[in-house]
Amino acid sequence: MKSHEDEGHQADLRVRRTHKLLWEALMAELSEHPFEVITVKDICERAMVHRTTFYAHYEDKYALLEQGMRQMYDTLVAEWHTPGGANPAPDKQPPAYLTGLFEHVAQYQPFYRLMLCGEGVSRFQKLVKNYITEVATARVPEITPTGPQHFSFPPAMHIQFFAGAVLSLLTWWLENDMPLTPYQMAEYLLSRHNILTGQNSTLPH
Repeated sequence: MKSHEDEGHQADLRVRRTHKLLWEALMAELSEHPFEVITVKDICERAMVHRTTFYAHYEDKYALLEQGMRQMYDTLVAEWHTPGGANPAPDKQPPAYLTGLFEHVAQYQPFYRLMLCGEGVSRFQKLVKNYITEVATARVPEITPTGPQHFSFPPAMHIQFFAGAVLSLLTWWLENDMPLTPYQMAEYLLSRHNILTGQNSTLPH
């Protein structure tokens, strides 16, 4: 006779399997159609899951998308939250956290291509940009770039510019089938940062 613990484990596996099937179906639909025109019926037919089952887990397609985006966002945070990453970069090399970001995106390329490229999903784009801003703020708290005439700008202004540049580079990289390695992308980003800020030093690791 199965114990309550065994039954609970089996139920949990069924729930996770259902979530996985529905999420993969949504991703497949997004590769072919804009999110706005995708219906719950489309998702269920592709996942081979009954609509009653869908609504037992999600209120609507937006709830499914929100859960999937949040899970991927949590993965990004978990893999990128440690200052300097697991292996801090030597001087004059890109910080490990920058290289790590591009490595993370490369690992989950299909998802990020759908979320960031083309029409994308603006809600997820905002999540990613906000997190890049948080990381940049924590690691570069006192950057004050200077222009040719040595005007000083608020650090928060530069951090927003930096976050936007990272997001734009990620999008370009994905749209062009990642022609450079994660390290090369981080190296390029670092070189642009130094030129714009008039600095010769590296970003903090």
